[in-house]
Amino acid sequence: MNEPIIINTPEGIEHYRVAALIAALRIEVKTGMKMTRGISPLAVAKRDYGCPKGTKKGALAWMESYYEATYGWAY
Repeated sequence: MNEPIIINTPEGIEHYRVAALIAALRIEVKTGMKMTRGISPLAVAKRDYGCPKGTKKGALAWMESYYEATYGWAY
């Protein structure tokens, strides 16, 4: 049986947060579906990570490059 994964360090939580944001942007860009839990992923990318892009597609590309620069591998 697989053990659950527990992310309980600030670095792990931030890593998961960036990965979840990229996944949300991908869903919005590729399918046109909207993430409806409060604030949009584009607004989060701009507010929390300083993304200079104004479109979801641009923000997705920027966040993927941010992920690669921060964690050392492509998302």
